Amino acid sequence: MLASADVLAQQSGGGSNIMFLIMIVGFIALMYFVMIRPQRKRQKEQQDMQSNVAPGARVMTIGGLYGTVVDSDDETITLEASDETFLVFARQAIAKVVTPAETVEATEEAPAEEISEADATLSDEDLDKLRASDDATDEDDKGKHAGNPDRKEY
Repeated sequence: MLASADVLAQQSGGGSNIMFLIMIVGFIALMYFVMIRPQRKRQKEQQDMQSNVAPGARVMTIGGLYGTVVDSDDETITLEASDETFLVFARQAIAKVVTPAETVEATEEAPAEEISEADATLSDEDLDKLRASDDATDEDDKGKHAGNPDRKEY
């Protein structure tokens, strides 16, 4: 009887080793699908975006600087940050494309809406209404926002 108990113990121990191995393999597979695969996908999308940046696109660098791409080669991109201010960055420094090159060109070609001088100026009646509303708000604010004269500023 004692010998059969030892045999049963050895058989059940072997089954738990297989279950343990299956759990470890399952955990590794879960980690791959939850962490590693999405990170690789994001990394590939970032590299594709950086390699496909074209002149005319508005971009943001990893440092938070916004600029328009004016020139690029295999390793660097030249940005125009403001009028006649050109900065050269490594392609890897581009964090995101704010406005693609096609959209920038389309908005520049759209004609600006013309406003006549008559529409742009205020009439005397409008000016009187504004002055009256400013006077009314000044009188209301005197008590509320006058401040405490005894208050010390540090």
